[in-house]
Amino acid sequence: MSEKSIQCVVMFADVVGSTAIYEKMGDTEARDRISKALNTLISICRRHKGHLIKTIGDEVLVYFLDVDLSLMAAQAIQETMEDDRSPETVGISIKIGMHYGPAILDNNDIFGDTVNVAARIASISKSRQILYSGILANRIHSADLNAQTRKFDRVDFKGKENAFDIYQLLWEEDGEVTDMQTGEIFALPAKIEQFKELLLTYQSKTLRLNLSSKPVVFGRDKICDVLISGTLISRIHIKIVIQRGKFTLIDQSTNGTYVSINDEQKIYLRREELTLFGQGKISFGKPVKESEQGNNILQFSCS
Repeated sequence: MSEKSIQCVVMFADVVGSTAIYEKMGDTEARDRISKALNTLISICRRHKGHLIKTIGDEVLVYFLDVDLSLMAAQAIQETMEDDRSPETVGISIKIGMHYGPAILDNNDIFGDTVNVAARIASISKSRQILYSGILANRIHSADLNAQTRKFDRVDFKGKENAFDIYQLLWEEDGEVTDMQTGEIFALPAKIEQFKELLLTYQSKTLRLNLSSKPVVFGRDKICDVLISGTLISRIHIKIVIQRGKFTLIDQSTNGTYVSINDEQKIYLRREELTLFGQGKISFGKPVKESEQGNNILQFSCS
C-alpha cells in the first residue's frame, strides 16, 4: 500500500492487568482467554467500519474514518466485555484511549502525532474507561453520544506545548449507574504516620499485608483476590497497593467507594486514591451505614 494521508480516529484498546491474568490462570489458559478477547474487540471494530492496523501484545490499534462509529464501537466493546456469560470475556477488562487528527497510512501501518496522542490517552485510561481528546469530542454528531460525554481531566503530555482536554464516554445503562451522594470529606492529616502492616477483614476472610506484599484486588470478577457480590459492585472495584511505603486504596469502580476512618473522617472516592491510616471501614458502592446492614464491609487496621 502506498503512503496516504487521512483524517481519522485512532483507537488503542488494551487488556487491563494481563500480568495478573497470566499469574492466576496460567500461561496457556490466559493466552487463550486474552486472544479470544482481542478477536472479539477486532470483530466489533470491523462491524463499526474500523480498520485494524495491528495487535501489540495485549492491545489492538485500530483507526476509524467516522467519529460517531468509533465511539459506538468503543461502547460496544465495553458492553460486550461486561457480559460475564461469554467465555471470551470472563475475567477480562478493557481500557480505551482515542484521538482524532491527521495520520499517515504506509505499508499497513499508521504513523503521526495523532497516533502518539491516542497512545498517551490510553495510558491514563483505567479499567472499563473510554477516554478521548476534546478534539474528538467536538466532532461528535450523535445527540446520544454527546449526552454521554463528560469532561474527565486536563492533562499535560510530555513534549506537547499545550494541555489536552480529556473526555470520558459514560457507556453504562442508566440503571447500572447510581446517583451517589458524596460523603462528608474532612481534611486529611498533613503527615500520615508510617505503618508497616495492614490487616484487612471481609466477612470470614482475613488478609495481612506488609510493605513487600503484592496488590490485593476486590470486586465481582473471578480474577479478584476477594470476591464482592452486589448490584453496585464493579468487576474490578478497588485495589490496595503499596506505593512509596504506604498502603494505598485505588478505586476503579463505577459507583465509587466509601471509607470511614477512626469513626470520624468520611471519604468518598471515585477513580481516586487514598492512603490508608488508623483503622476504619470500607464500603463498596454505597455508604458504610447501609453496607453494615448486609455485612458487606471491609474492615482495615494499620499498625
